[in-house]
Amino acid sequence: MPWKNVPVFKLSPTARRTDAAKCCSVRTPGGIFACLRMLSPLLTRCRDTENSLHNPIQLAMLELLILKWWWTLMKKRSVRMLLLAAICIAILCLGSRTFALNRYLKIGFNSNLPPYQYLDDTGACVGMHVEMLNAIAENKGFHIEYVPFQTNRMCLEALENGDVDILLGVIENSLSEGPFAYTDTLTSSSLCMIARNDILSDADAGTLDEDVRTAVFASDTTRNTLLSNMDFDQYICVGNQVSVFQRQLESNDLAMIGIKDSLIYQINQDHALSDYTILSNHLDTINYTLVVQESDRELLRTLNEGIAQLKASPAYEDIYNRWIVVEHSAQFERVLKQIGIGAGVVLIGALFYILITLRMQHILKRRVAQQTHEIQAANNEMEKQLAQIQDENDLRTRIIKYSPNAMLLFDENYIVTLINNRACEMADAKQSCVGQSALSLPVFKEIIRQAGREIFEHGNMIENQSIKIGGGIGSFQSYRYTMHQVILYGKVIQILLTVQNVTKEELEKQAAFESEKNRALMRIAAGVAHEIRNPLMSIRTFASLVGTRGNDRAVQESFAQYVPIEVDRINKLVENLIHYTKPVKRNVEMISVSDVLAECLHLLSPLIQKAKASLVKNLDGSLYITADRDQMKQIFINLIMNGVEAIEKKLSLSPAAEVPPHLYVATAADAEWAVISIKDEGIGMSADEIQQCTDPFFTTKLSGTGLGLALCKQYISDNGGLMEITSTAREYTEISLRFARCRHES
Repeated sequence: MPWKNVPVFKLSPTARRTDAAKCCSVRTPGGIFACLRMLSPLLTRCRDTENSLHNPIQLAMLELLILKWWWTLMKKRSVRMLLLAAICIAILCLGSRTFALNRYLKIGFNSNLPPYQYLDDTGACVGMHVEMLNAIAENKGFHIEYVPFQTNRMCLEALENGDVDILLGVIENSLSEGPFAYTDTLTSSSLCMIARNDILSDADAGTLDEDVRTAVFASDTTRNTLLSNMDFDQYICVGNQVSVFQRQLESNDLAMIGIKDSLIYQINQDHALSDYTILSNHLDTINYTLVVQESDRELLRTLNEGIAQLKASPAYEDIYNRWIVVEHSAQFERVLKQIGIGAGVVLIGALFYILITLRMQHILKRRVAQQTHEIQAANNEMEKQLAQIQDENDLRTRIIKYSPNAMLLFDENYIVTLINNRACEMADAKQSCVGQSALSLPVFKEIIRQAGREIFEHGNMIENQSIKIGGGIGSFQSYRYTMHQVILYGKVIQILLTVQNVTKEELEKQAAFESEKNRALMRIAAGVAHEIRNPLMSIRTFASLVGTRGNDRAVQESFAQYVPIEVDRINKLVENLIHYTKPVKRNVEMISVSDVLAECLHLLSPLIQKAKASLVKNLDGSLYITADRDQMKQIFINLIMNGVEAIEKKLSLSPAAEVPPHLYVATAADAEWAVISIKDEGIGMSADEIQQCTDPFFTTKLSGTGLGLALCKQYISDNGGLMEITSTAREYTEISLRFARCRHES
């Protein structure tokens, strides 16, 4: 039933009694007017009710209900007819006005006022004013259509011509005199002055640079009296707030005077809030309203009513906060509110904490006795562990004290804190040296001075370093030492020095080297003796011919030609042998690789021939290196002899070889290196033998000492070279040497 939605109105008891009494007497004019007076407020309230605007049929039904009520009161037929006529007139007037408000409205607005009203990227009408008017229209049952314009003048002309019914977002009292009416204030903002930070002389104080003398403003926002009081020489007037911001972007040395919320919104859209400063926050107040024709009073009243209802609802604040940045004061209030809430939460938490603490204390008291017993047991166990640690420390001290190696512990000031018996003997000390300076002890002071202060730097460890102390042949002593750091809380506090006298070991090693050298010398001497026999026989033959045929011219010429050659040949062999056997005295010089190899091959040619090896040599006479000549000769002789022996061993296993094995000696060069390659087609080596062949005392020969390749490796390293060994068992062995190449200067 439609009657359910009809609003109920109440009158005061006094008014009901008075007017009802008069209405009962409808024979008089006063009774008739009393009836109309009672109907008037009811009809007015029905007209103003939201339901009446949405459903005028309900209003008519309400009026018929009221008519039925008054009809029962009337007794005279003439009076009923008179009242019926009056009520019909009222229904027609009210109904016509109600249906006049239910119309489609066209809304004109300036689209250059973000965030209040503007067109988005899709061309849709958006903004805070648009959302507010949409809410009012929905509440009042309007159907609206937005018509955007570029200027306020165009909006005004459209309203005058009747093209639009309402102007949205017009500054209050900004239009010239005419048939227009302003609604109540829809929104408010402030007029402010904003400038870029780079044109400020003092950003903290908000002071413009003295060279900035121009400001830009919109024509509809600023009064001339306000501009006259500002310290600018020139003003640029534009049509709207968008033009104000765009004009400032084109010339950065301008100050902007405009609507604060609009300018801040545009700056924020440009992601440049940090680049601007508000110099004057409130120059004037700006109120935005709606404008209608002055004759459309009913529409004006309805809009004012809708604005009032919107402001009283939460929707107004929601729309405002969605488009406008909240002021710092409001933020501060919210922060204070949040702090208050947080303080309350903390207080409640503190109460819970106190209760829990009291409970925990009660529980802890019960556990104290149990834990006390456990702590006492732990203390007893700790005492046992401390005693064990003390015993271990005593054991370590005894190990150090009675170690066969000399051990000395000193702090960062070189003060001795621990020394064992062997160290006292090495330092010739008859009593303990604890408390003395380690730099005053023989042997140890030379080692410490050689190590330097770097030993106290974290991570600097010294292991298996050697030093020779003393002078003269047979009077020096060789020592091997190691230094360990004692670290406490990341700092080196002490150094443990371990020293071992290795003089005997060095002498034994030198003797082994000499034995290996003598073994090689014996083989060379055997070959040289065989080689000398041939020239001696030639000399003997010529000597016998001189005795019998001394006057023969041909004999004399042959003697003069061949005997000196054979003598030189013998002399060359003897010189090479002497050079090889003389004591090594290091003398670094620039040498020709091919010359040294030629000397070695000449010296070993008897052995090569005896082994039935085929020598293939390819020597580059332009290769020069910086090295010790005698050490290089010993390297080449040892490697060539090893190749000859490998070929002999292979031939002994297969004597019926049709092609004699080859011995290759070659030199080559690249941009920086001289490369010497010695390759033999001998017995070869396995992978394990290659890994161990340079280790001292490793040998596969029955009469070898195992020091030949070890000596070569040492000499190669001393002269800055590298050695690489490749071999295949029963096929070949190739040794490549690389030395830094140098230029030969004539």
